[in-house]
Amino acid sequence: MNIIEAIDPYNFIGAIGALLIVFGVYRTSIGKWSRHSLWYELDTLVGASCIIVYQINKKAYITMIVNVVWVIVALKGVTSIAERSAKKRLRHKQ
Repeated sequence: MNIIEAIDPYNFIGAIGALLIVFGVYRTSIGKWSRHSLWYELDTLVGASCIIVYQINKKAYITMIVNVVWVIVALKGVTSIAERSAKKRLRHKQ
């Protein structure tokens, strides 16, 4: 068995999720992204979703609540950004 076969896919998914969230917070804290940017929202949405998959597998339901809320907030952020973008495009066409 090689190292790739030995890695639990759920641990890998959870680690990717955690790295995405840390990356998003880092990029925001150094000023590369704003907390209202689409990239930040997508980063936290995907990251929290990966962590939820990991938490379901590990039956960590109590801590999953935080990530479910984070996904909901990120979804709201993405839809809000999409709505603002659509309104801006409409104004430019008129």
